[in-house]
Amino acid sequence: MDVPWELMHEPAEDSGSDTGDRYRFQYQAIARHCCEFGSSELLWILCEWHTDYILALSGNRYVLVSVKHREKSQGSWTIARLCGDGGLDTLCARWMECRKPDQARLVTNGGLDPTAKKLAKACAAGDTRLLAEFSEQLYTKLGCTDSNEAQEFLARLRIEDGIPSRRHIRAQNIEEYARPMLRRIGKRNLDAGRVYDALVQVVEDASRSVATEREDVTWALSCFDSLDHDVLQQEDMKRRLITPDRIEISISTVPEFGTQLLQTGSMPAEQAETRLSRKLRQGAIGETTIQSARRTRSSWARFSAQFSSPLPHQDDLVDDLTTRVLHEAGMAEMETMQSDAPYGRQMLANLSERLAPERMGTPPEVPVDRLHLLGLAYQLTDECKVWWSPKFDIPDEDDGEVA
Repeated sequence: MDVPWELMHEPAEDSGSDTGDRYRFQYQAIARHCCEFGSSELLWILCEWHTDYILALSGNRYVLVSVKHREKSQGSWTIARLCGDGGLDTLCARWMECRKPDQARLVTNGGLDPTAKKLAKACAAGDTRLLAEFSEQLYTKLGCTDSNEAQEFLARLRIEDGIPSRRHIRAQNIEEYARPMLRRIGKRNLDAGRVYDALVQVVEDASRSVATEREDVTWALSCFDSLDHDVLQQEDMKRRLITPDRIEISISTVPEFGTQLLQTGSMPAEQAETRLSRKLRQGAIGETTIQSARRTRSSWARFSAQFSSPLPHQDDLVDDLTTRVLHEAGMAEMETMQSDAPYGRQMLANLSERLAPERMGTPPEVPVDRLHLLGLAYQLTDECKVWWSPKFDIPDEDDGEVA
């Protein structure tokens, strides 16, 4: 375990683990970093040691991080509140105890008032003139002996404000961190939400220094010096350490989607007339195909629910497939359209040939087949984006079929 000697001593206090159940927000703030292994300078994360967590970066650089959640009703952070409730005084003390590592960071969902924003910008920009002014004002609040010591701390301080509140942090972290990570490592056949929850569990276990009873007993029996203070401390730190290997093992426990089964549930014996059925029928497509279209569309709805994201973001698989299928439907329409005769059957045959997954640019790990893509075409039909005949008026009360 490559932890520098400056961090090896026991923290002055370690109450975070005792109240771990209250810190779901903190765990999710840490889980963001678990998605960065392999694509950044991050080497490991040490939870609940001196501060809420420590980041180890390449080049023997370390970041002490403190996380603070702030309710909207409490208002923005002021300088005074940052030094008190915000914990900058404690963070400064820990930074000095750990021999002044490269950076100290405060992470919060709360906003900053104008003066606090000015401080945050000065810290990020390394504005020595402003930092000197703030140091004169704050060195006693920070627990420093003089303004020079305070300025040295502020030069290493970074304030990351405005991250999502605990109500929204999960959804945003999934979209901004978990999904991009899964695309990067070629694991798009895993549910991003389940992967993210598994990472949060790793963080919670590490923060609380959790081990199973079997692990405790096996380790104690196998180590002759298992009751030695230094050995116990190192074992505790090891449990609090999150490494790329630990994250990889956690991800490997999440089941893959596997083959996407087509709709197998029973359908109502009688179906109301819908936009889908009206438009297919207008294109001279028969009743058997219409019944198949209903079931195929339902299969697409299930597939879409697994691979679509709740927040708009780039590289969305469902959005990409929608664009591609709509393009292919347009090309099929151009090749088969007739002004004096129904052409829906010819268009359907043409489109079916076009909707091969390999032509859609679908990643090989995503289990989509031709019928799922045809189901998407039927969904677009119900949304009046695909037509199988010249356009015609559909009654307003026709709300479409519920898949």
